[in-house]
Order: sequence, then structure tokens, then C-alpha cells
Amino acid sequence: MLRTLFRFLTAQPNPPRRIESTDGRSVVLYAHVDVTAKAKQFQSTRLRESLPREVLPPSKGDHRAWLLSMRLDHLRIFSPARCERLAEIGIVTAGDLVTADLTRVGRTLGDETASRRLKRTVRAILLAAAVPGMMPRDAMLLICIHRRSVRSLASESPAVLHRDLQRFALSTKGQRATKGRRLPSVKRIRRWVETCVEATSRSAALRPAMRAVA
Repeated sequence: MLRTLFRFLTAQPNPPRRIESTDGRSVVLYAHVDVTAKAKQFQSTRLRESLPREVLPPSKGDHRAWLLSMRLDHLRIFSPARCERLAEIGIVTAGDLVTADLTRVGRTLGDETASRRLKRTVRAILLAAAVPGMMPRDAMLLICIHRRSVRSLASESPAVLHRDLQRFALSTKGQRATKGRRLPSVKRIRRWVETCVEATSRSAALRPAMRAVA
């Protein structure tokens, strides 16, 4: 009996074998199985599968695709009511908004100024998608201080950009735009500028080759 039980609990599984009882009663075997690690792994997998794709961390080099796949309500660039209204007409993600006919969307919303505000938001989304680590809310602040493109950011000093953002945040318009949110740090702005400088340098290096091919 003990030998059979020992074989049952060994790492190498043995083929099943009938156990005969000497007194005619049923035989019950108990085994202790440590399921803690399996349970943690299962919970981690279930949690990751339950999260929508847009809230998962982006893979390296996939910032643009990840950002355009995010839901508008997760980006927090519109009010919840505006996000619901846009969802009713089929605009759910940032990519949907970028590819939409904004003039028609403005007429559908029944707001004369909606089209202009949506175009400004699309400009911010495209700028943020071109700079890894930047979000549309950050890009909207940069656009408010007249930094609207990768090329303009590449020629800026991080300290100057941070100073201009601080000055803008003190204004009435800036207080409405920031809504109490902290401004990007100088370290974060420096990473944006470095990325823009690299992108601009690559573009300048490819321009002569493109002219030669043409």
C-alpha cells in the first residue's frame, strides 16, 4: 500500500493500477499539491487578458500604433459626454478620430465650433504619435505655446520649453488647459527633444538620396 502511494506521488507518473482492498472498503488517497504558483500565474494571465489592448504597455517602437488604438475616454482629451457622443457616431479610438471627416462630424454633433476643436485635437494626436513617450494632452499644451511640429521641437531647448509651459500654466487659458495636472518635467521634455532631433537628422540625411532617385 505504501509503495503504491509513493509511486503515485513521484515526479514520474506511473500508469494507473487497480488497488485491491483487503477488507472490502473503498481506498482514498490524499496528496498535497502546492498550487500557489499556478494560482498566481493564472490570475496574472486572466488580468492581462481582461485589460483592453489600449491600456497595455506599448512594445518598443510601436508607440504610434498603440496611441492610435487607444480609446478617447482613456486619453482624457474630451469630456465623458463628448466621448459618448462621438462613440454613437462610430468614433471610439484616436485612430477613428484621425481618419474621420471632421467637417461632417461637426455637423453631426450640431456644434459650429466642434470641427475647429476636433482639428486641433487631431493635430495634437498626430504630434504625440510621432514622439515616443508623448501623450495627446502633452502635445495640446505644446501647441498652445506654438510648438506644433517635430521640427520646431528639435530646435528648442528643454529648459526654455519647460519655462514657457510654466508661464502658460499661470494664465487663465493655461489653467483651463491643465486642469490642475502637473506639467511635464524637464527630463521628460529633454527626451522628446532628443527624439525630435534624431528624427529630423534622419529626414535630412534621406533627402539627398530621395532627390537622386527622383
